Amino acid sequence: MACNTVTLNGINARCDTSAGGIKRVLIIQKDDVTIGEPDAQGVITTITPASGKYFVQWLFRKNTGNYTTSLTSDPAIGTQAVTTELNLQFTKAEATKRLEIQSAINAAAVVIIEDMYGQYILLGKDNEVSVTAVNQQSGTAVTDLNGYTLTFQDVSLELPHFVDASIIPSLLTAQTA
Repeated sequence: MACNTVTLNGINARCDTSAGGIKRVLIIQKDDVTIGEPDAQGVITTITPASGKYFVQWLFRKNTGNYTTSLTSDPAIGTQAVTTELNLQFTKAEATKRLEIQSAINAAAVVIIEDMYGQYILLGKDNEVSVTAVNQQSGTAVTDLNGYTLTFQDVSLELPHFVDASIIPSLLTAQTA
């Protein structure tokens, strides 16, 4: 017997094309932002940074960022967790990138991912997002990566929420909008 009452509405087959990858990520310290509850469609329509605080933008080369969300469930004890891993690659190891990545390692963050369709996905609604892996490498051959790869992880109770695209410009400083 189910413990929750839900309404299923179905998903229709569509002939849409599908494009993978992500365009950019936006990051802020979790203590510097308030996230509103999702609307009836599950979309976050209110995100309020503290006074003078803004999301910062991380850009990277095309085809070097992705995220994966997975549900782990144990019906015997009634627990479930949704884990999202965000993987990013930055070319050219240098001091300014090292400093920013080190700051992210030490941060408890909220992250918004922009996908290839211009949709925004929120990580960090329930718990802070953490950097769980970093690899700095020189490469061996001239064509190898010289730079960083890193993984952020979000563990939540639900699948990541989408964010209303119309609020994104107000979350950024004038320099990154």
